[in-house]
Amino acid sequence: MTEATDRPASHLTLYLPGLFSMQENGHAGGARLRALETLLSRAEPVDRGLPQGYEEGLFALFDLVRQENSDLPVAAVTRMFDMGVIDSDWWLRADPVHLSFDRDRLILADAQKLEISPEQASRLVAEIMEVFTADGWLLKAPHPARWYLKPKRAPQLITSALSQVVGRDIRGFLPRGPDEKPWQTIMNEIQILLHGSTVNVEREKEGKLPVNSLWFWGNGRLPRIAPVTWTGVWSNEPVSLSLAKLSGTPAAGLPENYADWRRQSEAAGEHLMVLDEAHDATLYADVPRWQEALGKLETSWMEPLLRDLKAGALGRVTLITDDGKGFTIGSGQARRWWRRRRPLASYRGGHDRS
Repeated sequence: MTEATDRPASHLTLYLPGLFSMQENGHAGGARLRALETLLSRAEPVDRGLPQGYEEGLFALFDLVRQENSDLPVAAVTRMFDMGVIDSDWWLRADPVHLSFDRDRLILADAQKLEISPEQASRLVAEIMEVFTADGWLLKAPHPARWYLKPKRAPQLITSALSQVVGRDIRGFLPRGPDEKPWQTIMNEIQILLHGSTVNVEREKEGKLPVNSLWFWGNGRLPRIAPVTWTGVWSNEPVSLSLAKLSGTPAAGLPENYADWRRQSEAAGEHLMVLDEAHDATLYADVPRWQEALGKLETSWMEPLLRDLKAGALGRVTLITDDGKGFTIGSGQARRWWRRRRPLASYRGGHDRS
């Protein structure tokens, strides 16, 4: 029994994108995940519909869903995080990417592979604005990986989230809608412009991939959020931190581990934790990195929280993934020893990048 048993029991919800994405040969690549698998085997499925998709899952945690024929307004939300500005303007993410030919496919790599410095991002934006300022564009790069565009007129587009396209052929994910043709032309013009960029000349001399395109996605205005049930949000991820701020929910950076969270979370209630290291690994099918993320999840989170559940120091745990799956388990359910532990791979299904 842990020292925390005299504290009011809390409900901890963990958002775990990428959890089921990359099992090998029917198991998690040999990783020992006894606590996680025990927790899943003794839990019950979440009975409400859960969305598929990384950003969709984050927005759903704040009771926001994609409206028909529109994007989730990721740009406006993360811009608030990156720039500390709240406004009602329409924004579009215009993230720097590298496109490379692979036979008959055009494969996208995002900023994880590019190592763009803030100085390079500023210079690239300046080069683009030399051409597009006359069209009424406002383009900003407050973060090297996250750029924001406000054109003169908000286009009618439905876009694909960058997380859906990384490592894939872009041609099935290009913007669509009434304004798709002019925006595909804009993408081509930017690629031509960036081909001759002085920044890219320098990058290639350094052995780095050139930034040869922008990926447009996540357009819209800041959403209106009804009050949510979260007592606190714990995350390093910009969408969740911004949505917490919009909803008036206290938020803090991700603790090092479960014990660190217990020390920081003084109040009982509903706590949300975003643990997305496994998701980042799935984008490039990086199995060793994914296994490392699951190993850290097991030792730093699952083992101690399962002990606290059994001891009654934690009232309930809910696990939610980005492939439409959810599991919830209370303190009494955690002691259902007769439920046989199943391997992580047995929960696989739905959305898979591997």
